[in-house]
Parts: sequence; C-alpha cells; structure tokens
Amino acid sequence: MKKDFNNNELLAFLGRLTNKWGTGHESVSRILDKSREFIEAKNYKLPFIDKVTELLEMLSEYSKGNFKLNEAAVGWIVATLAYLILPTDLIPDFLPGIGFTDDAAAFILAFRQLSQELEHFRRWKELEAETIEIEIEKD
Repeated sequence: MKKDFNNNELLAFLGRLTNKWGTGHESVSRILDKSREFIEAKNYKLPFIDKVTELLEMLSEYSKGNFKLNEAAVGWIVATLAYLILPTDLIPDFLPGIGFTDDAAAFILAFRQLSQELEHFRRWKELEAETIEIEIEKD
C-alpha cells in the first residue's frame, strides 16, 4: 500500500531519519560539520550568512541535548542545510550574482516555517546568557 506524505509528514520523516542515521548526535554532527565546512569556504559569497549561522547554532544545541526541537523542525533545518551544500540545485552556486538566490529563498521559506522555534531558541539563548552571567558574578 502506497502512502502519500504531506509536506509536514515528509519533513518529520526526514527529522526522524536524521536522528536514526547512525546515532542521533553523530548524524546531526556530520550534517553540522559538512555545513560548517561549506560556509567557511563560501562565507564571503553568502549575504544571508546570519540565517545559516542561526540554523547551524540551533541544530548544534539540539544535537547536544541542550535545546528541544520536534522532528519536523529538525527536518526543515536538515533539508535547508542540505539544499545549501548541494552543488547541483536549481540555480548552480557557481553562477556569479545569481548562484545563491535559490538557496536564499530556501532559507527564507525555512525561517517562515520555523518562526516559533527560532523565537523559542532566541529566548533560550538569552536565558542561558543570563544564567552564565549570574554564575560568573557568584564566583
């Protein structure tokens, strides 16, 4: 029997697959490593580097078990990062001036879909920073 997936089910499946590929932390770490290598090489060409960095940071904290994400959110992040590092996407990255426009569109779409998770992540980071500050003052 064939099952048709809607977009959210497909992304949740991708998130589950990511967590099951090896062990959850190891597979996400591989994705993070590949993405970081890519942006280090292309940093000067990515006008949306702040968005890439935020997704990488959120996925990294999830991978360490510090921040909770649902499977669909993990799927969105992994799919968006994978699209960025794919050399053969809709508009090849090597084309001057337009090579990263489709990648930027993928990040805009992901940020819209992940707006709640991103807001929770930003608040979590602020609370973490305040906690560290308080602990330093105690010493």
